[in-house]
Amino acid sequence: MSLIFTPYGGSVADAVNMPANVFITFGVSGTVYSGVKFGADGNLYERQAAGGWSRFGTWLFSGLASTYYLSRTIDTGTLTTDAGAGPLQMNTDRIYDIQETSNGIFTTDVSFDISNDVSGTPIIKSQSWQFEVQRGNL
Repeated sequence: MSLIFTPYGGSVADAVNMPANVFITFGVSGTVYSGVKFGADGNLYERQAAGGWSRFGTWLFSGLASTYYLSRTIDTGTLTTDAGAGPLQMNTDRIYDIQETSNGIFTTDVSFDISNDVSGTPIIKSQSWQFEVQRGNL
């Protein structure tokens, strides 16, 4: 049991969320995207194949986004848009994605950690996500 509580009640870890997910997009031409945006509004957005965004969840249940910090580690592959390794204050949108113009299957695995301290520790939530683009007539 945590001894640290949010101003809204409950432990700090209960204030944030990162659901398990795999992001797979398909496209036959143009640039095809796959990725995630941690919104400063507390929502999570999935990158659509054509580049737009679709909300798929909430990373912040209570409190202020500016009191949390995001860190990332690229486990495999590369990112096209990379907000940085962090820890990054969550008071602005943070985007991580891959973008492909060549035919094939492309994947990047990224681990994310959320902390309530600028040092990045302690980690209060962790999640690894895979971004995958399948482009062309496979």
